[in-house]
Amino acid sequence: MRVDAQQLAQQVVQRAEVERERHRSVDAVFEMVEHEGDVAGAIIAAALAYRLFIWLLPLTLVIVAGLGFAADAASESPQDAAGTLGFEGLISSSVASAAKSSNRWYALFIGIPVLVWATRSLLRALIGAHRLIWSDVRAATPKPKLVPALVLLAVLLGFGIVSAAASAVRASSPGFGVLATLVALVPYAALWIFVAVRVPHRDAPWTALVPGAVVFAVGLEVVHAVIVYVITPYALAKQGTYGALGIAAALLVGLFLISRLVVVAAVVNATLWERRARPA
Repeated sequence: MRVDAQQLAQQVVQRAEVERERHRSVDAVFEMVEHEGDVAGAIIAAALAYRLFIWLLPLTLVIVAGLGFAADAASESPQDAAGTLGFEGLISSSVASAAKSSNRWYALFIGIPVLVWATRSLLRALIGAHRLIWSDVRAATPKPKLVPALVLLAVLLGFGIVSAAASAVRASSPGFGVLATLVALVPYAALWIFVAVRVPHRDAPWTALVPGAVVFAVGLEVVHAVIVYVITPYALAKQGTYGALGIAAALLVGLFLISRLVVVAAVVNATLWERRARPA
């Protein structure tokens, strides 16, 4: 059985090599995989996931305060406020009960400055990751200053707003939910192009960044479905066994998948741009 499996694997590899020589699209995919391996994409994604996890901590403080104020204004429980604002799954189970705390102003005043600092740290990681993937060693590279960090924070919040709106439509109507999922691809791609043009990408125009943005948008919807229907139910079911560590581990897995999308999107753009600039 093992011999047959090895022979089948060799045949698949040989067939793929033949198709690579015949079709430029297959050769491009092979080159993307090789490029991703050369830059250690998994390690870059792990570093980005860590930065995203750190970024979520002050964001949680701000959400805690916001849920508390929203619950008071609407005269409802923090859990209901979380559902109204679109927070669900792992995040709502972690912060909705914490919103009952009376230290909301403290969380808000501490959370906002730390959130800006964490966003600058995340921006620095994004710049470094794209510089490695694009092999961009120019001296004039973007700096993780305050204004670019605030712009990145607005973009990340934009992703959250689009996701929350699509989730609300899917919850209210399955038919319109499918349409909302497809429509959400457009703002996802547009927001990521907005980010991609502000990180190292050599001299490629913004139109050369569209393929990676499309890959990122489609992949984000797939990752969202995996998180909602697989990771979150499993983590909540095992909460009694693993406690907060289980939720943190599940959250890190989701952030790692999103970070892999960031790396793959950059690899796609960099590979296609190099192939375009390469002599025939």
